[in-house]
Parts: sequence; C-alpha cells; structure tokens
Amino acid sequence: MKPTSIIFLLISLVIILVGWIICNSAESTAAADGIPIFDSAIDADKNAISKLNFDPEEIYNKIDLVADDADVYISGGYSEPYMELVNFRDGSYRHTTANRNITVDTTIDLSSIIRFWESGFSFRGLRNYLHRTDTNGQASKRINVYLPTDGDVNIINVTLGSGSVYISNFDTSIDINVKIGEGDLTVSTFSTTSSIVSEIDHGGIYLRDVKVGKLEALLPEGNMTAEGFEFGDINISGNSANISLDIVPGTPDFSMNLSARHGAVTLFGERRGSSYAHEVPGAAVRAMITVSSGDILINYGAERRPVSSGGDAADTSAADTAGGAGTSAPEGEPPQG
Repeated sequence: MKPTSIIFLLISLVIILVGWIICNSAESTAAADGIPIFDSAIDADKNAISKLNFDPEEIYNKIDLVADDADVYISGGYSEPYMELVNFRDGSYRHTTANRNITVDTTIDLSSIIRFWESGFSFRGLRNYLHRTDTNGQASKRINVYLPTDGDVNIINVTLGSGSVYISNFDTSIDINVKIGEGDLTVSTFSTTSSIVSEIDHGGIYLRDVKVGKLEALLPEGNMTAEGFEFGDINISGNSANISLDIVPGTPDFSMNLSARHGAVTLFGERRGSSYAHEVPGAAVRAMITVSSGDILINYGAERRPVSSGGDAADTSAADTAGGAGTSAPEGEPPQG
C-alpha cells in the first residue's frame, strides 16, 4: 500500500473515531437534559412508536396505507384522529398529506429515496439505522389508525403484502378497500351505507355486527364467516372457500344466485344442492355467491349490536396500544400491552 493511501486511511479512521466520540457525548448530554434523540418513543416492551397527528385545520377525505409486512388496526370512536406506526424505523416510510388525502407507505425502495421530491421520502439521519439499539428487532410491525365514529374520512385504502386488517366501531358513510397477499380481514361493530371491497389471495374474511350497503369479496383461498350481518348487495367469489353468513332477523326476501360447484348450498336449514337461484323483482337486497370448492351456508342469526358513539372508544395511549410481538386483539381493537 502506498504511503499516501495509508495516510488517507489513518485520517479516515481518526474522523470516524472523533465522530463516534461526539455522537456518544451528544447522546449522553441529551439524555441528561431529557432531550429525545429519536422521533419515536419506546414502550416497556421495546416497541418503537411514532405518532402522526392529523392537522386540526384540515379535513381529510381519504387515507391510503401501504405496507409489505404489517398488521393494520383501524378503530372509530376517538375524539381526536391520529395514527401510530409501531416498530417502523424513522425514515423507513413516507408520510404525505396532499389534496385532503393522507398517505403512509412503508414500501420504500431505492427509487423512492432518489426521487424524494416526488415520493415524499424524508431522510431522518443515519442514527435511525446504525445507532438505535433500544428497540425489539423481532417485534411485529403495526399501523394503528384512530378516527371518530362518524368522521369526515370517506375512503380508506389498505394494501398489504402480508398481514391482517382489523376495523371496528364505525357508523358512517365510508368506503373500505382492502387488498392483502396473505392475511385476514376482520370487521366488527361497523355500519356504512357505502361499500367494503376486498381481495385476499390467501386468507379469510370475518364479520361481526356489520351493516354494509355493498360488499364485494374475492377469496381465491380462504373462508368467510359473518354474524349479525345486514347488507344491501353482496358479491362474493371464491375458489377454495367456505361461506357462512348469519344474517339479522327481519331481513326482507331477497334475490340470490348461489353456486357451490363442488360443494353444497344450505339456505335457512334446507339443503338446496350445489346451486340455488331466487329472483325478487325490485328487491333492495341481493346476494351473488360463487365458490368452486366449498360450501355456502346462510341462516338467520342474532340481532346486530349497534355502534357505540361519544368519547374515546378506549382509554389508550401509544404505550398502552403497542403490545408485544404476536399479540392480537378481539373486536378489531389495537392489542393491549
């Protein structure tokens, strides 16, 4: 190695050492003065939680959530809307607000970083990638969204490579669009005159106490069950899927086209073979269900429980809702720690 190269190498090592000393000194000083170095807070289970507040001066119509591997919890009944990103490193996602829309995208790639002025990517320092050691690296990632029960958001779009979506406690006109590679959609205590549209490659749909104007579901491989279900128009298509619907008592006579090519159709306790069609002229309620391999079962069930309103749905803070890896919560609520 040439002497010049050795000199530059030594200078580089000295600069790195000085930088390391300065960073550690600054960290110690900040800790002593109570100044946070990172944007995200750490809970007792070492989950990193970043809180994204809504601008109180803005009215947001649409929320777009995109992630490779994360669970999403969307809960109504909160007086102040906000989001939490759990176990995402600062700078590993983009958060943008434009044209009354909120977008959170955790699928950051090299192109997003290079074209940051278009993608909304924000670099927040190498410390988030190289120096943060106080988090649980094995903890599951999660996006929590807290909204009023009858807020101004009209559309929520969720796209996941893998992970499950939990939605609960809404009574409003809101369109829900969910696309999941592998995972489940769970909706509970939910009422909308609009639609739920879902496409799940590997996973199921679970509804409890749900009223929806229109439901469209594509289930190549998975099951669907519903309890306390009230609907206006449903269109369900599945390959290897079992469909079980307990609809609310008093549902009026409705048009239906049910087909289970390699299975059975059971309607209100009576077997109807592999297919059944019934037309009611001018019917306000319609059901079209088609599965290749699986059964279709429709029964009357219990009454649908109403959506609660007023005040926050739960007395939870960021630390309370963080939970540990692998935790899940009933009724679509964020998991408790």
